[in-house]
Amino acid sequence: MDSIKKLQKLLLYAGLEKEEYDKLRPRIREENGALLKIFSLLSAVIFLFLLIASLITTGFATVNSSTYLVSGIVMLIILFFVKYLIPKNPEIVMFLVYVFDTVLYVFGIYISMLHAEKPAVSAVAFLLVAPLIFYDRPIRMTASIVIVVVAICGVVCLFKEPDIAESDVWNAVTFGVVGIAITLFITSIKTRSLAQSIRIDYLSQTDLLTGVKNRNNYESRLRLYPEMCETNLICVYADANGLHEMNNREGHQAGDRMLREVAKKMQSCFGTEHTFRIGGDEFVSFKPDGKPELVESEIERISQELAVDNYFVSFGTAVRDKGPEGVDITELVKEAEDNMFAAKREFYRNPKFNRRNR
Repeated sequence: MDSIKKLQKLLLYAGLEKEEYDKLRPRIREENGALLKIFSLLSAVIFLFLLIASLITTGFATVNSSTYLVSGIVMLIILFFVKYLIPKNPEIVMFLVYVFDTVLYVFGIYISMLHAEKPAVSAVAFLLVAPLIFYDRPIRMTASIVIVVVAICGVVCLFKEPDIAESDVWNAVTFGVVGIAITLFITSIKTRSLAQSIRIDYLSQTDLLTGVKNRNNYESRLRLYPEMCETNLICVYADANGLHEMNNREGHQAGDRMLREVAKKMQSCFGTEHTFRIGGDEFVSFKPDGKPELVESEIERISQELAVDNYFVSFGTAVRDKGPEGVDITELVKEAEDNMFAAKREFYRNPKFNRRNR
């Protein structure tokens, strides 16, 4: 029973758990898009070279010229779609991947049909290579190999002499089985490696206590924010009041709960990608092209919701319009921080929260 489950997991999710594979799908689409751009361009160049060679030399049969031309044009069309459609419609990348593979398979089979006196070397070669280029569920890749093997066997039986056809059928079946085994193995390794790289990226860029981006990520992305906005950029600087006292009074677990709750509220307002924990009790969020009055309203809402659990946060905001000289991100963050400290001083002026009265 365990073996069946392992095989099922291998075929469906490349050996990963379903939840882990589902989280990996956006990255798989991204990787496939990048690979498709490279290999569609490379294939177009190769087909163009073969077309020129078939026209100016005797080493290539001229009967293949139209095949090279059509295949090269299709590859250029795929490249166009990858460049201009995938950024807006990333879900179509797998469709283009299989169009790419289909072009290679059809090319190999057609060349085999034109040269009936020779073994189907091209078709068998693409059968081994094409499935290894991209990422996908192994079961779909396996199914595509089976379909191509059946197509090769059908074509050679129709267009070739029996003795050559028999050899091609055995080669197609043999290399098809080998191709399936290699595809399952390589795909599992590639997918696991991709998942591991994502885990490493997550650990290096995420604050594990709160789930928001950490200081390292903040430092690496800070200079990018002026380019993310078109009209203005808003910075929100937050400091959890009384964290040290809470840790001493109720224990660090209570302080950790407060920090997680503050992070959760800020994420709900500004998004995970724009919220950072930059110190023990300090958070920074950015709002590109935001409306200051709406941000202030959201901060007021967050403050009221946190106060229900006796969590009090000092917020400071700053906004800069994106003029001809852009946004000075250092000044923006500094102003938001200064405003946070002013709010913090005002908070501790309240006798109820004044540290000297404790």
